[in-house]
Amino acid sequence: MLRAIKHRLRIILPPAVFFAITWYFGWNALHGKSGLEAQRVQQAELTQANLAFNTADTERQQWETRIADLSGQSISPDMLDGQARKVLNLANPNDLVIDLSQNKNAE
Repeated sequence: MLRAIKHRLRIILPPAVFFAITWYFGWNALHGKSGLEAQRVQQAELTQANLAFNTADTERQQWETRIADLSGQSISPDMLDGQARKVLNLANPNDLVIDLSQNKNAE
């Protein structure tokens, strides 16, 4: 009886060990630190990071353009005057101003 158990164990043990090792590496290939699921998550994070980078880069370029426009060498007097009037909500005394909201009410 003991001899039969040893014989069956010798027959069953190598395939069982092989199956366990295969299962371990297969599970890690799917769910492990570098597995397929982790790669999908990392790919999604990379996509979000790229979108955030592109947004920040576009904003940085816009600010660089605005700063370059305000430098003493390239500033246009007309642009400076227009920006100042827009910010201060003022008009040049020589400008003709027509309030369109009053014209609509008169009709």
